[in-house]
Amino acid sequence: MDDQAHSFDLGSLRDSYSVVTMAYGACRRVCSVSLKVVEQLAAIAEQRGLALRVVVVSLDPAQDKPADWAALRAERGGAFRRVEFLSGTAASTRQMAQQLGVKYWRYGEHTVHDFRIVLVSPEGRIVRAINKFDEDVNLLLPL
Repeated sequence: MDDQAHSFDLGSLRDSYSVVTMAYGACRRVCSVSLKVVEQLAAIAEQRGLALRVVVVSLDPAQDKPADWAALRAERGGAFRRVEFLSGTAASTRQMAQQLGVKYWRYGEHTVHDFRIVLVSPEGRIVRAINKFDEDVNLLLPL
């Protein structure tokens, strides 16, 4: 489901390259950095006229409702207007994390997770990934 509470078909990502990461709204450490990198990528893609979809999938769908993501988009504005925020079920979240190679687990009331942002081809294959916040974001742009 997207941040407007509409169903979202992941197959729709097959029309272009996509940058995908996983985050959750209550995270103030890893997710804040991930969202900053995602924001940079969306801005670079826009400046360069690249057909690049930028997608953030919730790691905590019980907490990250569409309205929460919509509020984040409205609060941050700018390049976030190009970012697609998604929430699914617990099962679809686990499946997405596995496909993207994102490790996460619950620790009390928190979700602990890797920093990982991937470039996915129109065919649905991971082309490249960054796994540290200080890696060059240009690695995630299609050639």
